[in-house]
Amino acid sequence: MVKPFGGNPIFGKHSPYGYANLGFKAIATPSLVHKVHKYSDQDLYKVIASKPQLETQGFKIPKSELRELVSTHSCELSQRFSLQKAGNTIAECEDIWHYAESDRQFSIALSDGATESSFAREWAEELVRSFVKRDVSSNQDDCEKRAWLLPLQTYWQQWLASQNLSWFAKRKAEQGAFATFVSLEIFPNKKWKSLAVGDSCVFILRDRQLHKSFPLQSSQEFNNRPRLIGTHLAAHNISILQIEGDWQNGDRFYLVTDAIACWILKQLEANQDPWVKLEQIKSQEAFAEFVNDLRDRHEMANDDTTLLCLEIKDAPEISPEIPSEIFCES
Repeated sequence: MVKPFGGNPIFGKHSPYGYANLGFKAIATPSLVHKVHKYSDQDLYKVIASKPQLETQGFKIPKSELRELVSTHSCELSQRFSLQKAGNTIAECEDIWHYAESDRQFSIALSDGATESSFAREWAEELVRSFVKRDVSSNQDDCEKRAWLLPLQTYWQQWLASQNLSWFAKRKAEQGAFATFVSLEIFPNKKWKSLAVGDSCVFILRDRQLHKSFPLQSSQEFNNRPRLIGTHLAAHNISILQIEGDWQNGDRFYLVTDAIACWILKQLEANQDPWVKLEQIKSQEAFAEFVNDLRDRHEMANDDTTLLCLEIKDAPEISPEIPSEIFCES
């Protein structure tokens, strides 16, 4: 019997894909984020229960504080698409992303579970969930950027020990779960920061030109053995890369997993403009057609593929009438 991994007392209850309208005005549609549960090894595990939906807790924003929270800019999650590897179902897609917003930052994280490991999808989900819900400053040091991993790894070991698995499934699971990781945090002081492990990437566009590529800068850097965050690896031994900078109005931040990241870099190396092509994708159906066409032409690897685009825009005008209470998801 496989018990659902959830209800972690370390992180508390929260809306899985909700956001609080604080600091920045996020424009996003949580319902478009697919949330399905599947254990990586179909022949080893039988799912008999899915994770329970965690409660959504509302809270009130006092009228006196609301005016201070209305920013001159907004973070708009304009593209949020995922497509599973050809031949798989959407339930087998191991690309997972999650976001949250507070008065201190807008955080989004993307993880690609390593298929060869057990419970890779569940590990990827917990990585992004716990990262975006943590509370840190924009000037965290090297130890702080790893601090969120240790309690998660500890709880994971406790959860795994509680599973009633067959001996061969348990042996494989004890080898650990692994995933790549990339994050982006946008701060009200016009700073941004990104952390990365592996080959999931963030591309930053300014004036429709590539401003930053992180953590990889060349298509030749992609291989079959990217760096990974593991459940059993000591947090201080995990090489977490970091980059930061200043954001401007109009900046675009693309967070992508390896298949589309490699395609983007190959396009740039061939003096092509991938951004025009990506901007034209307005729906999940268009994204699926775009990716499948590239796969058919062997221009993109047949792998789980995710595209997220966050844009910095002028905040829309609001009514001068401020309601006495506003309820938001936390």
